[in-house]
Amino acid sequence: MRSNPTVNDSIVAAEWVLPIAGAAIHHGAVAVREGRIAWVGSLESLPSEFAGWPVALHAGVLTPGLVNGHTHLQYTGFADLGRGSYTSFEHWSEEFEVFYDAVQDPAEWGRAARDGAALALASGTTAFAEIVTDEPARGVLAEFGLQGIEYLEAIGETETRWNAGGREAFTAWLDQPTAGVVGVSPHAPYSLDGEVIRELTALARSRGMRIHSHVGESEVEASLYDFGNRDVLEIYGDMRDEFALIRNGGTGLSTARYAASIDLLGADSHLAHGIYLDRADRDLLRDSGTRVALCPRSNRVIGLAAAPVADYLREGHEIAVGTDSLSSSPSLDLLADVAALAELATSQGYADADLHERVLYAATVGGAAVLDRTDIGALREGMRADLAVFDVKVAEGEDPRTALVTRGEGSCTLTVIGGDVRHARGA
Repeated sequence: MRSNPTVNDSIVAAEWVLPIAGAAIHHGAVAVREGRIAWVGSLESLPSEFAGWPVALHAGVLTPGLVNGHTHLQYTGFADLGRGSYTSFEHWSEEFEVFYDAVQDPAEWGRAARDGAALALASGTTAFAEIVTDEPARGVLAEFGLQGIEYLEAIGETETRWNAGGREAFTAWLDQPTAGVVGVSPHAPYSLDGEVIRELTALARSRGMRIHSHVGESEVEASLYDFGNRDVLEIYGDMRDEFALIRNGGTGLSTARYAASIDLLGADSHLAHGIYLDRADRDLLRDSGTRVALCPRSNRVIGLAAAPVADYLREGHEIAVGTDSLSSSPSLDLLADVAALAELATSQGYADADLHERVLYAATVGGAAVLDRTDIGALREGMRADLAVFDVKVAEGEDPRTALVTRGEGSCTLTVIGGDVRHARGA
């Protein structure tokens, strides 16, 4: 098997380097040794110990590899669904079920996940918070050398079903050996009974695993937790009546308070979407250490409200950003979602000068944080040599972060993971 080209024992340089961990560097460079960053700085101040190393000079902007805070790579084959437009989460869910049920060959989940991994690599992404619903999609991150966590998903489990074999089946799945890091994904507080989620989160915590769920994605979700509105569970048909929230007429709690009551919040957990949450709910997430991965383009396709990006930024949240899957998003290019976040924040009145810095932080350090990783997401000596280069022209006097946020989509020319070249445009 042919090995990947490497940038080990060499200098990767660019017109601009964005360490994220520090100020932008004009004519910057990164020295790579044994898969790690050995030095970061201005090319003209290269230390003598690296003077004999080859230098690869790239046009544009060099960054850490991007970190996608929410994906389902196994749905890469559902791109036709993601190219549609929908009026609500419930409308999209009905169409999603048609696509899902049409998959007859389980191996398709693995093929689609591999296709998705390749697409994401080609756009500069090197790490993922990846949800796996079907076994054939498992192990793809490790296969591609990608960093991150594969969260095994539980969905549609009422207490009755959980006690009739669901518990044993999920635990056995979790016990299967795998090459990568594993987490637990209780799909959403509406698609699992609360007692099931309590067991799932306890199981994850007993094994030191992280937790990832979908919260605040549906406009009618809150009314289920409050008084038992059945609308968000429409795709479950007659099975809806098995869910405790419907049988009990809700709980009278808001979305985040209900999530807290079933042990879904905490510093070891992060949520996708977080759209339909008021200030009190958002404060509860922040104060509990629960981070949110915002997925603006997916929300737009499904027909949802815009996430309160400006509020998250003003209120002191450390957000991440995700593409979601091609079943609800036009592409797996994370910089397209970074641009969308910036546009939303501006439209919502965020006028601070740090906007582009913060949304890039969300796609790097913020994503690393939801994976509980401190060795990725920035360019600093000793960190992993996970790098991306974007062929973006930075005008004289322009902040390179602004250039990358506003024009970075589709511009990745190089992706490096642990010193190995995993994507090179034209290679």
